This record gives sequence, structure tokens and C-alpha cells, in this order.
Amino acid sequence: MSSGRGRGRASSSSNPLNRIYVLAGRQDQESSPNVVTGILSVSSYDIYALIDPGSTLSYVTPLVVGKFGIKPELVKPFEVSTPVGDSVIAKQRYRGCIIVVHGQTTVEDLIELDMVEFDVTMGMDWFASCHANVDCRSKIVRF
Repeated sequence: MSSGRGRGRASSSSNPLNRIYVLAGRQDQESSPNVVTGILSVSSYDIYALIDPGSTLSYVTPLVVGKFGIKPELVKPFEVSTPVGDSVIAKQRYRGCIIVVHGQTTVEDLIELDMVEFDVTMGMDWFASCHANVDCRSKIVRF
């Protein structure tokens, strides 16, 4: 499995950078010009998402992934660090999660990662698989 990265720092034996973007609170996230957030449907549940083109992989919090009815697959553990220096170990992947955005259905593998502010973080693996583009200025995802 490939390593994931976003904004922050971490290490892995196969790729030295696994990063994820985090802001202090929801108000900071929604008002920041550097962050795109929104509600996505994942496995028929509406969840709060960070759209992060700086992240190589897509992540899901264990608080919501249990609702999806998808069994996890163990992966070689890798470390993901936040900008504040905390590290989280990712160990599980959920294959074939159905994601719907404005009627556009895609399927994506999500890596379980403890997150507080977001239910999912959608990274470049998702953008590439569904040919999505993010307009960060207007905060719009286009397919």
C-alpha cells in the first residue's frame, strides 16, 4: 500500500511523508481561504468532509466508519503526523466505499485515522479516480 500525505509531517518505510491537514476548530475551517469542506454521502451517510488535494490518500474516522457495514482490511501500519507534531498510526483500510457528490457516484478506499474535526478527508487518490478538480478559490469540486 502506498503512503499518504497532506500538510504536516510523518514517516514511513516506503515513503517518508504521510501528512494530513488540521485546523483548530470548525469555524476556522469553514472561514479559512485555504480549506475546502463540505458534506459528502459515503455509504449512504451524510458526513462532514475535508477536501484536501495536498493529501495523497483519503481517510475516515473510526467514529463513523462502523456505520458503513464494510469490513476493514489490515495494512502495513504507517505513521501520519499532524502539523502540531502529534502522530497517529494508520492500520486499516476500508475498500469500496461509495461516495456521492452532487449525483456523481465514485468508489474509494478509505484509511482509518483518528480525526476529530472531520469524518473523512478526501485526498488525491479520490481526485484521480473520479477525475475531479478542486477550485480552491471558489471552494468548488468539479467532475
